[in-house]
Amino acid sequence: MARFTGPNDITLFKHFSEELVEDLVTTTIQLFKLSVYESKTNLYGESLGKVYHGGVNVNCLIERQESEVNYEGFGFDRGQQVEYRFNRHTLEEKTLYPEIGDIIFHNNAYFEIDNVREDQLLAGRTESKFSIICSTFMTRKSTINIEERAV
Repeated sequence: MARFTGPNDITLFKHFSEELVEDLVTTTIQLFKLSVYESKTNLYGESLGKVYHGGVNVNCLIERQESEVNYEGFGFDRGQQVEYRFNRHTLEEKTLYPEIGDIIFHNNAYFEIDNVREDQLLAGRTESKFSIICSTFMTRKSTINIEERAV
């Protein structure tokens, strides 16, 4: 049996996790959920004009890779891959769950989620998941249907 897995210990780890993300780091992103029912699809289930719900502000930890610039004959194209690490309990309080296809706005760029993981366990127990990790890639603003942000 693993140590530090009683209800009081799990509550303590939950408190530390929330304090780290919400009070110390305080990096806020905006998450746009994909509206599956409003996005029109073609015969193959593909959608050229995806529709997104309004953005929700969420704090998270960010791990980004270096930006890459590619030239493919039509001009320069900048790309970057970023991992966003959310506190699971905070998202549950907001009744929000990031999924593949959702968009994250951060650092004046839009990133599309292409993978969602919940594999960080406390003491190897599946009932004590503390984070949701989203792998993303930078996408062009012209390919998404999100209204202009008011600053």
